Amino acid sequence: MKNILTIRAASIAAQEADESYIVGFADSRTQPQEYIILQRSVEPDDDEPATYFLEINDAETSGYGGIQSAMLGENSFTLVLADDNDYGDGLDGVTITFDGASVPADLKHYLGQIFQGTDCTFSAN
Repeated sequence: MKNILTIRAASIAAQEADESYIVGFADSRTQPQEYIILQRSVEPDDDEPATYFLEINDAETSGYGGIQSAMLGENSFTLVLADDNDYGDGLDGVTITFDGASVPADLKHYLGQIFQGTDCTFSAN
């Protein structure tokens, strides 16, 4: 059986800030209990990997890379984690559902920037 974390996002953010592309999904705007953050430097430093950073619910469940595929749909965003990921005990993926009307217009753009040139296959409907 697959171990999939499912989050209903009440808040979605997509932006470029502090020389990074950042996308976040959270179950609350003010007191999130469940969230994911994807981040990638616009120009990586010599001391960091040239890939994305993922955090799932807390800093202890975070790291670089580890996503096999990411798919943005009209009302959902799905991550399939690589078999050798380090994001949690047997976690296979993350599915985030949301109201399509609440999606930032540039979400697809920033997700594309985050996954560009990585091992993660990104697709969007």
